[in-house]
Amino acid sequence: MLKTQIKLTILFLLTTFFIVPVVYGKTYVSQQEIVAGTFVKITIEPIKENEKVLDEAFIEMKRIEKIFSIYDKDSEISQLNRLKKLKVSDDTIYLLKKSFYISSITNGAFDITCKPLIKIYKKAEKRNSAPTKNEIEETLKSVGWEKIVLKGNVVEMPKNFEIDLGGIAKGYMVDKVVEFLKKEGVKNGMVNAGGDIFAFGKNLKGKDWQIGIQHPLRKRYILRRVGIKNSAIATSGTYERFYSIKGKKYGHIINPLTGKTVQGFPLSVTVVASDCATADGFATAFFVLGAKKSLQTIQKVNNIGAFIIDGNRKIYESNNFSKLSFP
Repeated sequence: MLKTQIKLTILFLLTTFFIVPVVYGKTYVSQQEIVAGTFVKITIEPIKENEKVLDEAFIEMKRIEKIFSIYDKDSEISQLNRLKKLKVSDDTIYLLKKSFYISSITNGAFDITCKPLIKIYKKAEKRNSAPTKNEIEETLKSVGWEKIVLKGNVVEMPKNFEIDLGGIAKGYMVDKVVEFLKKEGVKNGMVNAGGDIFAFGKNLKGKDWQIGIQHPLRKRYILRRVGIKNSAIATSGTYERFYSIKGKKYGHIINPLTGKTVQGFPLSVTVVASDCATADGFATAFFVLGAKKSLQTIQKVNNIGAFIIDGNRKIYESNNFSKLSFP
């Protein structure tokens, strides 16, 4: 999990580097590594033992990756997918509950059990034949976040179910690193995991961090700058990815309620929230909901805002997002 690839409805909504951190000067220290297939950059104010703190921050990030990776057969998620019942860590329980909250608010547009649907479309592309109505209907029987049961730290799910937290886990990974940095006494910094960003404190000029949102089809063209202070922002886009079956393009985004690929999805979704897991998860869900329903959904949620570019390049933004933006 967490690999930088297309993030389907619940799997891996591709964060396509539409977010550009603007860092002033060169006195803040940074370290960059690839974690879970994503370029991760941590920037902090100069403190004692910079290198040690940054090294340990990446160790923490890799610890989280180890828990949620579907590519590691020994990860908790891989074990749960095999066994269907497992006692898991507090990290997993927290993220499952966060996922269920987003699923509930978005009426199932976000669903961590969507993995079986992804499989049938991959199979269909390989055999060059679209999924049949019967295939989709049968697979939908193995989809439904409400059927996952939590009892303390024990997770249980039905046979044939599989979960993937890729639509939210990268954001959580960022949150945990920020938590670590703050415990180490870092007061000003930013963590950027392939476009999932949390910035805290001030930038080098003593002001809020500024994040530039790039146009999804025009590189280096920044549509909006957003001021971030002790909050998260996640931008995701999938306009370049699709399944090709008999010459027909099927979008990589799959509606977990219908089992069909979503047509007319946004080119880009940016969500600002108090934590990066929330921003990441809602950015995933909003691709299924579309711009107008996403803005309606935001009215039910505290402390999130959205900036959405639809397939016709029309821009939608929530009122609270506008208040955060710089012209």
